[in-house]
Amino acid sequence: MLERFRFLASARWLGLTAAAVCAVVVCALLSQWQWGRAEQRAEANARIEAAGDPAPLDEVLAAGAGLDEDDRWTLVEVTGTYDTANEIVLRARTNDGVNGFEIVSPLILDDGTALLVNRGFVGGSGSVPAYPAAPEGEVTVVGRVYESEPSGGAVTTEDEYLLGRRLNLEQIGAHLDYELRGAWIAELEPAEGFQPLQTPSFRAWQNYSYAVQWALFAVMMPVGWVVLVRRELREDAEADEDEVLPPPLGEGPSF
Repeated sequence: MLERFRFLASARWLGLTAAAVCAVVVCALLSQWQWGRAEQRAEANARIEAAGDPAPLDEVLAAGAGLDEDDRWTLVEVTGTYDTANEIVLRARTNDGVNGFEIVSPLILDDGTALLVNRGFVGGSGSVPAYPAAPEGEVTVVGRVYESEPSGGAVTTEDEYLLGRRLNLEQIGAHLDYELRGAWIAELEPAEGFQPLQTPSFRAWQNYSYAVQWALFAVMMPVGWVVLVRRELREDAEADEDEVLPPPLGEGPSF
């Protein structure tokens, strides 16, 4: 019986088997990773949808501390005074499918640190359009917490504001004389003339779909290997039959 499977020890079949095993492992790992991403996104969507009353800023983002993963996109309330001399304009931004600019203002807090507040979006291209000025005096702001964006492009000093492309705390903080809190917020109800930032929403179903697809690929690999083995066995059996078949009728040995 084992003699029939002797071909599995050939270099060709050893290589094919090793490749199939590696493919199964890779597909299984990718399926597991996509499933984990899907669960993270589903949890994030649930957290955003379930946002209740805003928490005090220091409970979510204390001075000198980074943003905890579980606190992203939560609502906070903070009181301070806008630094109107160091406003930041972010160009080439997109909000709900519209291109334009985002206006960010540092909010100076009682302890001397500052929180960057994205006051809203204004559509447009080319030069920066007119937008509402930050209010004077002490204000209380309610906003959703976001982590610092990856760096991208330079932050330049213009006549009336800093101009950049990404809301990166390190890049912007290098142009300011005070410590920034470790995240920024988007104002929940911006002033008239601004559009609020689109509420984050993540396609968890897409990752679930990818996870199932990779799992199917992992199952298909051994199935395909078995099909190839059976075909090889069938071809070997047919070859053996050809070797033992008697000569056709009417033909005999010649003398």
